[in-house]
Amino acid sequence: MIVKGPRVSSEIRKQQILAAAKRCFQRKGYAQTTIDEIAAEYGMSKGSIYWYYPSKKAVLIDLFRVFVGENLNRILTEIGSIRSARDRITAIGEHLTRSLQEDIELYSALVVFWESSFVDESIREMLLEQYRLYDRILTGLLDDGERAGEFVVPDKKIYAALMIAMMEGIIVRQVLSKDLDLAEICRSVSGVMNRLLPEKKSQKRPAGSPNTGKDEG
Repeated sequence: MIVKGPRVSSEIRKQQILAAAKRCFQRKGYAQTTIDEIAAEYGMSKGSIYWYYPSKKAVLIDLFRVFVGENLNRILTEIGSIRSARDRITAIGEHLTRSLQEDIELYSALVVFWESSFVDESIREMLLEQYRLYDRILTGLLDDGERAGEFVVPDKKIYAALMIAMMEGIIVRQVLSKDLDLAEICRSVSGVMNRLLPEKKSQKRPAGSPNTGKDEG
């Protein structure tokens, strides 16, 4: 619902525009969406959009910032109650896969954003900052798991980069082809993480031995 009137702050207006743009991008994709359509979805004139954003790409840049921030907050909330570092890392992969499944057209718009980073230094810096943030989160989880004796990771930065690259590869592949079974990928995340992060030999249970439940939260 659009909140109208002179008392509405510019921040609220921008949130409303971004919400309208997100719905348009989800329906038609970034390339096929026009400022006129965003304005119609917003319920105001095209000039109202241009008052806050000089171009469709400017809308996308702000939408990226908000989308990534909200997604990250949801991830951190979701993993907050999980004890095992391995399970927290797995939960991140599962969350991102579900997010891709639910918001494929929005991710298509974000691929355009990535492409723009090659020619726009400000976009490039935004993306690099996101990489640095996810690097810190993942290396921190890898540190936690190593200290808890869950696994040994020889180079945490490399492992974090591999995990991010795998997720990005899935995003790009699905945006281009839409031929991946994301539900199956989501179910497979745990197995992939177990291969990337094998248990320490001293922690492995003999085949056929019962699970005592000591590791469960």
